Amino acid sequence: MTAWVASEPLLLINFILCGALMRRGKEFYSQNYKKALDLHERGIAIKDIAKTLGLSYSAVYSWVSKSRRPGKGALIKFKEVLRSRGPMPAALIKKEIKKHNDFYHIARQRGLGIKRRVIKGLKLGEYAYWYYLPGQEQLLEERISELLNDYKQAKEKLLSVLKKMKL
Repeated sequence: MTAWVASEPLLLINFILCGALMRRGKEFYSQNYKKALDLHERGIAIKDIAKTLGLSYSAVYSWVSKSRRPGKGALIKFKEVLRSRGPMPAALIKKEIKKHNDFYHIARQRGLGIKRRVIKGLKLGEYAYWYYLPGQEQLLEERISELLNDYKQAKEKLLSVLKKMKL
């Protein structure tokens, strides 16, 4: 572990809070873009902004000089889809977020709040995996209940047809 100098408390705080041992995704840069611009507008030097936010000098310089802006990462898109549409099964979310399983695990590691519920015991395929955000639990339960009711009705109808066919 690196020895920390008392004159670098902000760097130490960023090291602890940001998880310096973990790869930073695009969402990290997107979250700090506005902070960097605000600090620059207050007259803080680029070097100090970079140090305070735990960013590279070149990233901050390119932001404040208006030459580039960080892009939205797939994790942010994943979260925005869930925020706007509510809980969704993997079968539907994969149309927009192809690597939803990988992104779920990365989001969990980074503490982004994306949760997953697995319905066990039934052969539901990609409808067994549901993604949601905190605060969407009630809507999740309603949607899963609706799915299970539809599943039960479809099963009963299929068994009725098979019974008529005497199979």
